[in-house]
Amino acid sequence: MHDWRAIVATRLRPLGLDAETEADIQTELAAHLEDVFAAARRQGCSDQEAMARAFDRVPDWTDLTRSIATAKRKPVKILSVDAQTLWVPGMASLCGAVVVGLGSIWLAPPTLWLEPRAAWTLGPLLIGAYVGLGALGAAWSRHAGGSPARRCLAGVFPLTLHLAIVVQAIGAVGGTDIHAHPGAIGINLQLGMVLRFIVAPGMALAIGTLPFLKETSQPEGAGSPTPRFR
Repeated sequence: MHDWRAIVATRLRPLGLDAETEADIQTELAAHLEDVFAAARRQGCSDQEAMARAFDRVPDWTDLTRSIATAKRKPVKILSVDAQTLWVPGMASLCGAVVVGLGSIWLAPPTLWLEPRAAWTLGPLLIGAYVGLGALGAAWSRHAGGSPARRCLAGVFPLTLHLAIVVQAIGAVGGTDIHAHPGAIGINLQLGMVLRFIVAPGMALAIGTLPFLKETSQPEGAGSPTPRFR
């Protein structure tokens, strides 16, 4: 009887894995070669012919070593799941919102945004941009394997910036009302800020996430299962 375990051990180069894993791989490969050898013997092949058939299954031991080591070695995760599926996509969407905001300030002074005509001029451009930002965050999160809830949160993440700005602005204007700013949509200035700078962009961001909230049949980045020797 041939010692297939010893044969494999002498031909298979070190895999760079832990000893137990390497031993399991050697045992599995030895069993596979032994099965091929036994099948060839049952078909009437001589011992040498059966050995040759078994070794034909592994034409290049160096290449096999490299393939097994790559398949078995676990990838090092630099970022946590939360970072990959929420914080990084959300921050990307937020950075896009900052760029859009700076661009809108360049196009028109902040005071213009309290006037009704702003809603009919630059408003549609900003709404379209925010739909795209919502789609960006949600698509990025889905690609990283995020759940529908995480995709939605990543897409609407720029609202955190809006909330911070509006809270500060409302605190600064205090009790200012429509008489001080007649362009504030006919109610009071604080409510106008909430509607224009939180509700409207929030809805646009949420609309952008919708196409990416559907569950996929297979998680993003999932590859084919690692083949076994038998």
